[in-house]
Amino acid sequence: MTLIMRGSWVVGIVILVASCADTRHERLVELGFTRNYLDGYQDGCSSRKEEAQTYHDGFRRDPERLLTDKKYASGWNDGFEQCYADNSKFY
Repeated sequence: MTLIMRGSWVVGIVILVASCADTRHERLVELGFTRNYLDGYQDGCSSRKEEAQTYHDGFRRDPERLLTDKKYASGWNDGFEQCYADNSKFY
């Protein structure tokens, strides 16, 4: 089996597993992400959505974990980059 064919199988399995879950959080759990990453992802995603709605509410994050836990920090950054609120009503 060539490398390209193996890569296609892996992508297909990831898509199949991801399509069975109802929410993004469930998909990440099924893909095997750690609790620390998931906590950070959820906080980062929430922060992105809040930022779109108001500048008065601060980001949702754990400053100590952000500095000491690489998986939490990575999850926070990914969640912040990938989650968006519907900004159409805020313009």
